[in-house]
Amino acid sequence: MCFNFLQMKNAVADPDLLWPYGAVIYKTEDDVGCPESPQCEILMRAMDHYHQHSCIRFKEWTGEANYVTVFFNPESGACWSPVGRVGGGEQRLSLGQRCWYLGIVIHELGHAVGFWHEMNRPDRDTWIYVYWKNIIPYSQVFVLQGFTSAFAKHDPSTVDTLGENFDYKSIMMYDEYAFSKDGVSPTLQATQNGVVIGPIWKKPGLSASDIRRIHKLYKCPDDQPKPGFPYDEVCTFNTHTCGFKNGGAAVWNWRALNSSDGYVYASYEQAGATPGYFLSVNFHALAEHDPRGSLGCVRFWYLLQADCDLRLALSQAFLNTPTQLFYDPDAAFEVWENSTSTGHWMHVQVPIYVTRPFKLMFQSFFNQSCSFGNIALDDVEMLYMPCEGVTTASPTTTSPTIFSTSTECVTDEPVPVTTMAPLPTTPLLPVTIFPTDFMKPPMHG
Repeated sequence: MCFNFLQMKNAVADPDLLWPYGAVIYKTEDDVGCPESPQCEILMRAMDHYHQHSCIRFKEWTGEANYVTVFFNPESGACWSPVGRVGGGEQRLSLGQRCWYLGIVIHELGHAVGFWHEMNRPDRDTWIYVYWKNIIPYSQVFVLQGFTSAFAKHDPSTVDTLGENFDYKSIMMYDEYAFSKDGVSPTLQATQNGVVIGPIWKKPGLSASDIRRIHKLYKCPDDQPKPGFPYDEVCTFNTHTCGFKNGGAAVWNWRALNSSDGYVYASYEQAGATPGYFLSVNFHALAEHDPRGSLGCVRFWYLLQADCDLRLALSQAFLNTPTQLFYDPDAAFEVWENSTSTGHWMHVQVPIYVTRPFKLMFQSFFNQSCSFGNIALDDVEMLYMPCEGVTTASPTTTSPTIFSTSTECVTDEPVPVTTMAPLPTTPLLPVTIFPTDFMKPPMHG
């Protein structure tokens, strides 16, 4: 069930609530445990289910203004999400302790894509009976408003059913015991004899009707991404690191020179001879028939400054899917390197293939004979076009002597660390299975 603060407004009928390019931008909070946890694996499988069956793409956040933050509260069983792209920045999607089943995660992602529950359709009385007396009632003791509002019908003027009939198999359809007051009294039932709806957590995924509705809603002819996706990425490092993370050891850091200028760096004073791995998010591939072709371009400014041997390299790791949690070292290829210390900002553009999903990795290395050394990056661009003919911009960092002993006020922050290699698989925590979709109770007021 969605967290109902979009009452009387339905993403199906409001184009402003759709995600541009059909790309749902997301982050995961640390409590989801990506990339190691079984919960993260389930989340990625749910996103990949949309990729395989629809034009919707889930894209990792790299600085977009509007995005979904998926979080896990092991103290709660609450599963909820706003409907569609709310706008105004972050929107949160809750997957509590009882939510970690593939069907339920696909369901909650369906809310983020833009769908309400099937049972709320204006024509639902033709298809289901609702047993109001069996629904969890208002409780002053537990500060609950009750769940009758979850069974309310939408007004026909606020909903577009997209020309699809009521679908008992929809991933957005509740089961017979949703929000039952005692867990054994049914709250709804199909009007058609012999039809068993069944719990969401047991459903295999999107129904055929769900897929047709997605394509009608987002105006897609098939399961290929919408034109223009994936789009170019530009990371200035002025206010954040665009989803880049340290791989393994915390070698790379982010430095804010002021409120509108920054860069990332690795220093010998902090890292010593420990190699650094600066990992990007997973990038989507261009579709087979995308007119932009097979070649892309990575452009960036870099600075090498040391009294010893040092090295900066860029590798591209190809992935099987954009939701792959760990890259295969055998599928990673070095595409550029430099080991000349100049103390000046230099610009480079590197051609890469973009017909498979991939991850970028900057590798830093200092020889142990160093007494000082610094490697810096700024204005990293990932372009889905060939390098030829692309205009080169100046770096936003104005001075190459960025590691001087000046007393100028700067702010340094460590870049988050992620695991580079798979960890042993651990089983899911034991949970109690309930035949319902757990929602956050409606807010008072």
